[in-house]
Amino acid sequence: MISSKCLKSFMTAVLVVLSIAVSAAALAQRGSDFALYDQHGVFHQISRYNESEAVVLFVYDSNDKASAEALPLLQDLRERYRDESVVFFLLDANQQDTRDSVLAQNVDIPVLLDSAQVVARTLAVVTTAESFILDPDSHRILYRGPLDSRIAVPDADPAMPIPYLESALKAVLADVDDEAPAVPAVAGTPIKYEYKERFGDRQISYQDEVVPILRRRCTTCHIEDGLAPWAMVSHRMMQGWSPMVREVLITRRMPPGQIDTQIGEWDDIHDISDEELTTLVHWIDGGARREGDADPLTELEPVDPAWKLGEPDLIVEVPEEAIPATGIVDFKIKRVALDLNEDKWISAVAYNVGDRTVLHSLLVHALDPTVPAADLAAQVDADNAEFISLYVPGRTEEVFAEDAGFLLQADRDLSLKLRYVSSGRETVDRTRIGLYFRDTAPEYAIRNVITLNEDFTIAAGVDNHVETAQTPAFEHDVYIESFAPQTHTRGKSMTISALFPDGREQVLLNVGNYNFNWQMNYRLTERLALPAGSRLVSTTVFDNSPANPHNVDPEAEVKVGITTWDEIFSHHVRVLEKR
Repeated sequence: MISSKCLKSFMTAVLVVLSIAVSAAALAQRGSDFALYDQHGVFHQISRYNESEAVVLFVYDSNDKASAEALPLLQDLRERYRDESVVFFLLDANQQDTRDSVLAQNVDIPVLLDSAQVVARTLAVVTTAESFILDPDSHRILYRGPLDSRIAVPDADPAMPIPYLESALKAVLADVDDEAPAVPAVAGTPIKYEYKERFGDRQISYQDEVVPILRRRCTTCHIEDGLAPWAMVSHRMMQGWSPMVREVLITRRMPPGQIDTQIGEWDDIHDISDEELTTLVHWIDGGARREGDADPLTELEPVDPAWKLGEPDLIVEVPEEAIPATGIVDFKIKRVALDLNEDKWISAVAYNVGDRTVLHSLLVHALDPTVPAADLAAQVDADNAEFISLYVPGRTEEVFAEDAGFLLQADRDLSLKLRYVSSGRETVDRTRIGLYFRDTAPEYAIRNVITLNEDFTIAAGVDNHVETAQTPAFEHDVYIESFAPQTHTRGKSMTISALFPDGREQVLLNVGNYNFNWQMNYRLTERLALPAGSRLVSTTVFDNSPANPHNVDPEAEVKVGITTWDEIFSHHVRVLEKR
């Protein structure tokens, strides 16, 4: 039998060869999956449209004459092919455009904002007014060229327009394999690539530029005996996995920052900046090379102590759990009696994880002790259990604000909702939770409210099922501190907004790219004041179609429940209320 280490070494060697063989030019020929936000804050990933026949992409610039002339033609084409299962997008690689500036133009076609220019680079876009037809399943480029002879085509006869794009689209829909006729080059406005000016011909420094990004964004999870499927422990590993790294970066699967950073200001979230993204992609496209012999990734970082915050005031032993080597592990609901002598104000929660390769997430609640032990669903129901804290990989501590605390009543138990993933080997998880108490009562009491929808049904195969929920109006002034939105595998996106007493509505959170594998807690940089009479409103979109890569069964009708095969709409919002 091949050991796991030998298998990893073999796969790394294979991937090194592949990474050298795959160039940016090759990617441009074969196409690639990618994902971007549009001007409305909606997240679009090309592969999520694999039930469509084709994706049409037009390179757009709000200040470009050819783009302005093309819009009416594109809108007409989109309308005529509305029933032909064709999706239309504009690709804006102009780094001067913002979401607001695009919105001001009232363009009704989704405009994909490629602020890091990695999609334009991947498609080898040369100029504005280029048109593409993409196969959303294979990601192949089926056509690239002019939209129409009237748009950015030199010496075209305006009296006899040639519909290049539509002709190619008809051939795609008719599944014609004949060789495409030659099309003229597009003479739009040349795309000005920032990375070419920034980097020129120099080699990106692996040691000085790449490794610091990996340390900030990746190696918290990509470590030996971590939850990630491979460890970033050397340049050879990085080079071997570099094609996959490039793919997960441009599809925004990694880092697991599902949040739309254009809405709100956030503290220490998983996200990667345009500058970091451009640096990594440029390095990978250049062969993911290393200069010299030094390899900082081989230098082990200091091992974190069991309790970074010091010895907890109370250590809670999570009941141990045997995890199989393979297969889906359903949610586990555990209950722990605390037997406190008096009420305690919690100032922080820490997690000493038993096996980091399998513990995916852990939600901690204060539970009404009268709930029957046999009723698992009731033990995590908001009517009986108040959410306290959330563990996800890389976040082993949660420290509350200095002037705030969570009141843990003496008669409360803890209820725990755990999600495990199999790691290829049998193991037993023995995790501990550390609770830290305040010596004095705080100025603000932490209260967790939920935008909750307890009863809905999602039909089989539906890709955009929308549900809404809202909280009761707040009786007193409160501050909003953080959000922990929760759905299961069909969750696609969600927004949480504040509805003020005067009728104004403000979007506070947009998770446009929700991923069930990464259930995050998003903390605002500055707490947000809401006056009494305000309420929170949430809209959540579910995808029960085969296009959802996380869907456990797209042929099933889905109802609300606690298992992986069920669904929930339970978005926790932490508020601070004056005592």
